[in-house]
Amino acid sequence: MEGIESENQEGIGSVRAAISLYSERINGRKQEKLKTKAPLQENSPSKAGELHVAKIGIDRLNETRVSAEKEKACAEAELSTTKSMAKELARKIEEANSEARAQNSELNSVRKQGRSAKSLESDRQYEEVIRELEDVKKEVSRLKLDLASALEAKAKAEKEIEASRSKAMVYSKSVEELKEEIEEANEEHVLVEIARIEADRERREIEAKREAEADQFAKNLEAARKRIEDLKREINRTKELESKLAVTKSDVEVLQNEMELVRAMERKDKENGSQKGDLEGRSMLRSAQAELDAAKKELGAIKEEGFQFMASMDQIRKEMLRISKETERLKKLGKKADSHVQYLNSKLLKAKSKLESAAAAEERTKGIVSNLSSALQQLKNETEGEKQEKEMIDNETQNIRSENEKADMEISSIEERLQAAVKELEAAKASELVALKKLKIATEKAMKARASAVLKSSTLTISKSEYDYLSKRAAPAQAVADKKVAASRAWIEALKAGEKEMLMRAEHLEKQMREARAMEKQKLLEAERTSIDKRKMEEQVHETNWTEENEEEGEEGSTLPVGAAVALRKSLRNENRNRGGRRSKMRRVSASSAARIAQSPSFTIKKKRKVMPNLVKFLRDRRNEK
Repeated sequence: MEGIESENQEGIGSVRAAISLYSERINGRKQEKLKTKAPLQENSPSKAGELHVAKIGIDRLNETRVSAEKEKACAEAELSTTKSMAKELARKIEEANSEARAQNSELNSVRKQGRSAKSLESDRQYEEVIRELEDVKKEVSRLKLDLASALEAKAKAEKEIEASRSKAMVYSKSVEELKEEIEEANEEHVLVEIARIEADRERREIEAKREAEADQFAKNLEAARKRIEDLKREINRTKELESKLAVTKSDVEVLQNEMELVRAMERKDKENGSQKGDLEGRSMLRSAQAELDAAKKELGAIKEEGFQFMASMDQIRKEMLRISKETERLKKLGKKADSHVQYLNSKLLKAKSKLESAAAAEERTKGIVSNLSSALQQLKNETEGEKQEKEMIDNETQNIRSENEKADMEISSIEERLQAAVKELEAAKASELVALKKLKIATEKAMKARASAVLKSSTLTISKSEYDYLSKRAAPAQAVADKKVAASRAWIEALKAGEKEMLMRAEHLEKQMREARAMEKQKLLEAERTSIDKRKMEEQVHETNWTEENEEEGEEGSTLPVGAAVALRKSLRNENRNRGGRRSKMRRVSASSAARIAQSPSFTIKKKRKVMPNLVKFLRDRRNEK
C-alpha cells in the first residue's frame, strides 16, 4: 500500500509539473503580463484591426487605380482629339494660305475689272478672315492650356500610383510581420499539443494506477471478508465449546455431589461395618474417581482451548482495526485521486478550448494572409503593368511634346506667312483703292454716257465681258451656293450631334460618380459597423480571458488581492476603450481621406466648340466668282 501511495504521489507531481509547464507556455509568462498590465491580450485584436484597415486600404487603392485608369483613358482620348484638332487647324491654315494666294490673284483681276461693290464685299470678308484667324489663334492657345492640364493630371495620376506603391510596400511589411506571428502561434500550438499529449499520458497512467489500486483494494476486501467469515466460524465453534464446557461443568458438579454422597455412604457403611458395602462403595468410588479425573482433564483442555480462542479473538480484533484503518486510508486516497482527476479534466477541457480557439484564430489568420498575399501579388502585377503603362505614356507624352513642338513651329511659320499675306493684302487693298477710284471715275463717265445714250435711244449697250459674266457665271454660282448651304447645314447638325454626345457622356459620368459615392458611403458605414462589432467582441474576449486567467491564478494559489484585480480590470477596460477610440478615429480619418481622394474631381479636358471658319467660305466664293 505504501508503494502504491508513493507512486500516486509521483504521478500527481509529474502531472502538476506538466500542467505548470503547459500553463506557462500558454499564458506566455504571466508575471510579465501582470507587470505590463496585459499588453499581449491586445495584440490579436489590434492585428485584426490592422488587417481590416489593410483590406479597406487595398479596396480603396483598387478604386483609385480604376479611377486613375479611367482618367488616363479620358486624357488619352482628349489628347487624341487635340492632336486631330491641331492637324485640322494646320490643314485649314494651309487652305487659308492657298485661298489667300488665290485671293491675291483675284484681287489683281478685280483691280483690272474695277468693281466697287465687290471690293467692299472683299473688305468685309477680309475683316471676317482676320477675325477667324484671331479665333484660330485663341483656339490654339486653349489647346495648349488643355494639353498642360492633361500633363498636370498625368503627373497627379503618377503621384497616386507612387502612393499606392508605398502603401503596397507597407502592407507587404505588415504581412511579413503577420507571417512571423503565425509562425510563433504555430510553435505555441506545437507546445500545446505536446503538453496535451503529456497530460493524456499522465491521465492514462493515473487511471491505470487507480484501476490497479481498486483491484488491490477489492482483493484486500475479499481477503478481509474471508477472514471475517473464518472468525465467525471460530466464534460459533467456541460458542459450541462453551456450551459443552457448561455441560461438563454441570456433570462435574453432579459427580462431586455423587462423590459427597458416596463418601457419606462410606461413612455410614463404616459405621455399620458391613464388608459388602465397602467393596461396592470402593468400586463405585474408583469408577467415579476415574470419571472425575477424565472430566478434570477435559476441563483443562477446554480451558486451554478457551485461552487460545481468546488470544485469536484479540488478534482478530487487532486485524479488524487495521483493516478498517486501511479501508479509510484507501477511501481518502480514492477521493483525493478523484478530485485530482476532476481538476486535470477541467484543465484539459480549458486547454482544449484554448487550443480550439487558437486553431480557429490560426485558420482565420491563414485565410487573411492568403487573401493579403494574393492581393499583394495582384498589386505587384498591377504595379508592373502600371510601370509599363507609365513607360508607354512617357513615350507617348514625349512623342506628343515633339509633335506639339513641331505643330508650334508650323503654326509660327504659318503665322509668319499669314502676316506676309496680310501685308500683301494690305498693299493690294491700297492699290485696289487707287484702282477703285479710277474705276469710279470711269464708271461715272460711262454712266453719264449711257444716260445720255438712253435719252437718245431705247436700248442699253454693255461691254462684252459684262455680258459673258452675267450669262455664264450665274448658274454655277447658284449651284455652288446651294452646295455651301447644304454643307453648312450638315456641319451644324454634326456639331449638334457632338454636343448631344458630350452632354450624354457628362450625364453618364455624373451618374457613375454618384453611384461610386453612394457605394463608398455604404462601404464606409459597413466598415464602421464591422469595426464596432469587432470592438465589442474583442472586449468580451478580453473580459473572458481575464476571468479565465484570474481563475487559473486562483487555482494555482497566486491570485492578486480583490482591490488590485478590480483596479487592473478597470485599467484594462479603459485602455481597450481608448485604443478602440483611437482605432475608430484612425479609421474615420482614413475613410474621410479615401472619400476625399475618391470624390476629388477628375481632371476633364473640355472639348472646345469648333468654330466654323468663314475663311474657307469666303475663298470659295471668290474662287467661284472668277
